[in-house]
Amino acid sequence: MRQGHREKLSVTVDPHLYAVVERHAERTKLSRSKIVEEAIRVWERGRLAALAREGYRKSAPEDLADAEAYLAALDEIEEA
Repeated sequence: MRQGHREKLSVTVDPHLYAVVERHAERTKLSRSKIVEEAIRVWERGRLAALAREGYRKSAPEDLADAEAYLAALDEIEEA
């Protein structure tokens, strides 16, 4: 995707979630679009981490030490 280009996305959400986004937008002076973009980034990062965890847990019997070290690193990344 070229720098600065954006795609339009229309979504329908629960009224409670809408209110959460509105309050956050007002408090932080961020647009709803920026808030939703960041939420999607966080969701995607978590989804990929969960897939990696699953893969490493499946390989854990073969190389438990490496798998545990990688899982610890994923936890540190998610906390950042």
